[in-house]
Amino acid sequence: YRTFSCEVGVCSREYCWRNTPVCGDICYHESDDENGYIYNKQTRKKLVRGVEWIAMPQGDDSLVCFSDGEKRGYFSKYTGRVVVEPKYTRAWVFSEGLACVEENGYVKFINTEGKVVIDRGMLYVPEHSGRMFHHGYCIVEGLCGKQYGLMDKQGQLVLPMEHASITHDWGMWVVQKDGMTSVLDSALQLVLPPFEGKASVDIDGIGVTLPDRTMRRYSHQGVLIHDFLCSNVCML
Repeated sequence: YRTFSCEVGVCSREYCWRNTPVCGDICYHESDDENGYIYNKQTRKKLVRGVEWIAMPQGDDSLVCFSDGEKRGYFSKYTGRVVVEPKYTRAWVFSEGLACVEENGYVKFINTEGKVVIDRGMLYVPEHSGRMFHHGYCIVEGLCGKQYGLMDKQGQLVLPMEHASITHDWGMWVVQKDGMTSVLDSALQLVLPPFEGKASVDIDGIGVTLPDRTMRRYSHQGVLIHDFLCSNVCML
């Protein structure tokens, strides 16, 4: 009975564990094979068939990434209608109006109309993921994924591809270069100048671990809060 009601027709159970709300009346019904579908729970109409999985966009973006089992495309979370046909081998979620896609071994960025707006001839690097924009910038990798830089929404590098690591957390950038670590704010203004050690950003501030393994805590504005911290206390 469950197989018939959920897999053959449009699922009629509002709280079916296979149903994932997308937006408003638009839902995704999961399947064990490639027979999932996007449907309108009010009209009971299937809008997109043969959906293997979906990935929701970030922030205010409205296009949902989906796979038909072979290729990836995008549909509107408001209407459930396909906007960009599934034609990409790999595609990532929309962020700040742009999405990264891979074609013939190269990564490009498309807009919400499916038009390529950034094409720097960047090779696809399997080890690198999360090609998303944060506050107008996106992490990009150099050849073989060993060096990283930051690119703006016009496709221009604002940080050259000469950094060993770039991460983003809580609106801040932690960059490593030549064995030194720096912390930048969302506008790429220096918060902590280069130092030896590691840094991590969380909701409370910036944690710094120095080469001698002592730890410090700074505010998000770079003001020293604690010059010595214990990360943990254990019973002997």
